[in-house]
Amino acid sequence: MTAASAQPRTDRFDTDPRPVPFTIRSSQKVHGGLALGAALVAVGFAASASTSPTGVLRWIAAAAFAVLALICARALTVGDMLVADDVGIRLRIGNEWIGTRWEDIDQVTVLKRRHPLDDGRIAVHLQDPGPILGAMPSSSRKTTDANRRLTGSSLAIPFGLTARPSNGEVVQALHMLADARCPVREQL
Repeated sequence: MTAASAQPRTDRFDTDPRPVPFTIRSSQKVHGGLALGAALVAVGFAASASTSPTGVLRWIAAAAFAVLALICARALTVGDMLVADDVGIRLRIGNEWIGTRWEDIDQVTVLKRRHPLDDGRIAVHLQDPGPILGAMPSSSRKTTDANRRLTGSSLAIPFGLTARPSNGEVVQALHMLADARCPVREQL
């Protein structure tokens, strides 16, 4: 008996090599730090405010930083923004999930991050976007229209400082999941 034959069968053979799902999630550390910082600045402005003309400006600044703190705190509750698996891609646009199968995608383009403060982007180009985009509520449709004007695709998700991909090799991870059902290209 050899050492290899003494190992359990599951250790010797990988019988089901399933690709690992790829996700993009909002960065909890960045949003938490921004929410805490904005809340502290809002409290500071509110504590030094008065009814004088400059004091009113401090109340306005306190309100603005409080709103920023709330927006960042809400971002802490957002989970995945994009999920790609062996079936297809699902994107969160606002509060709506939009999903499509790999076979219905014309191509996926990935714009990589060029430096630490730059955002990358994953754009999903559908073969026939009409039925999917037509079924969306008007609030989500406004976001997809803005995406189309900015990126050329209605379904686009940024990643970078405030949103982290589960795998640093975005193009390779999506290419493995697409498995030749649609092209995954890097945008230069």
